[in-house]
Amino acid sequence: MEDELSKFFDVDERRDEVRLNIGAEIFIERVAAEPGDAASSDVLRCEAVDISANGMQVVVDGKLAAGGIHTLIVEIYRSEEVFRLISEVKWVRPHTDGFLVGLALFDSDGSEIIDWKIAMAKYLN
Repeated sequence: MEDELSKFFDVDERRDEVRLNIGAEIFIERVAAEPGDAASSDVLRCEAVDISANGMQVVVDGKLAAGGIHTLIVEIYRSEEVFRLISEVKWVRPHTDGFLVGLALFDSDGSEIIDWKIAMAKYLN
C-alpha cells in the first residue's frame, strides 16, 4: 500500500510547517562590504520557490556553501512588504536554472523575523 501511495505523496517529507507559494524576490548578501571599504557587497538576486515562517527554498544562479550565514532582503510580490532576515544555508542542489537552496531563518539582532512570522501567519488565514 505504501508503494502505491508514494507516487502521490512524499512519504519522506521532513517539513515541520506549511510552505506557502507566495511570490517573492530575494536578495542574498553573499559577502558583506567591510566597514569603511568603498567596495559594495556581493549580492545574489533569486526567486522563492516556497516560503514559510522558518525557512524557504530559492533558486539562485550562484553557488552558496552549506552552513553559510547570510543577510536576506525579501520583497513579497503584489505587496509593499519588505523584510530583512538572517538565514543559514541548510542544503544546495543543482537545478536547471542554477542551484536550488534551502534556507533556514533564525532570530538575530537587526532582523525582522517577528514581523516575518506575523506576515506568514496572515497568509495562512
